[in-house]
Amino acid sequence: MTQGFAARVEVLEKERREGGVILSLDPKRIRRSAQANRHELSLIESDEDFSALKTSLIRDGQIMPISVRAVTGDPEHDYEVVYGHRRHEAALQLDRECPFKIRAVLDSAAQDLTTLALHMYLENAARKDLSAYELGAMFRNWLEGGIFPDQQSIAEATGLSKQSVSSYLQTAGLPQPILEAFGDPRVIAVRWVYMLAPALKANEAAVIAVARKLAKRPDRPAPEIVLRQLIDAASARKPKETGSQSETVKIDGRTAFAYSLRKERIAIRFGKHVDPDTAKALSEEIKDLLTKRLQSKLGRRGGAK
Repeated sequence: MTQGFAARVEVLEKERREGGVILSLDPKRIRRSAQANRHELSLIESDEDFSALKTSLIRDGQIMPISVRAVTGDPEHDYEVVYGHRRHEAALQLDRECPFKIRAVLDSAAQDLTTLALHMYLENAARKDLSAYELGAMFRNWLEGGIFPDQQSIAEATGLSKQSVSSYLQTAGLPQPILEAFGDPRVIAVRWVYMLAPALKANEAAVIAVARKLAKRPDRPAPEIVLRQLIDAASARKPKETGSQSETVKIDGRTAFAYSLRKERIAIRFGKHVDPDTAKALSEEIKDLLTKRLQSKLGRRGGAK
């Protein structure tokens, strides 16, 4: 009998390790993954989808379990989320109001970080559930964490084209003021990146300035209008540089010379009525004058080099 019970326990334990058993867990004993691909705005009450999820959990119970992997060396947590971060966050919030258990399957293969990342991606990709920004942020985390060495490796692992991976990375890599101008970066479409890139190249300072103004507005326009205003900002005229001057000097109605000063640069052009020998002699005199004046100002000795 003892041997029979031991064998049955081993079978159940094997099923648990392989994900064949649904676990009922305290959500507080499960930690968020460092590779989590959900933007923080997806995990708050004001997000319509998240609010609907909480309502469904209360009314219908948890239909789909989350996936977790076991962790060690963490006294506060026994498991880590592989996928199902929204369901886990909803369970945590509900648990603060009344004890709430969350159903989970154990993903034993996800002990490897590469497998963990791919399982997380595939679960969301099947539902087309992540925004371009969230995908780009996830791919960037993969690269920074050394899970994948380059964009080509990500493309091969996910089945996406390298161009798509690059586009998602560019979306997440937009300047922070641009992301803040939209309020919620999840609304940014991939194609908008290719519309913003020329604007940033043409006049980045003007585009960033408009983005900062938009980010401060309490009545933020619709995303499409924000995009148009950012693009239009690049075509605004740049202010003329100050501190420059030019003048043409005439003698008896004929141009003797013209000069222009811009920042630290001065240019002198003699009129066509000034012969070459005179122009050369005057150039030497100007050089000598500048040398003497600068020696006096800078306290140097000796001639120009």
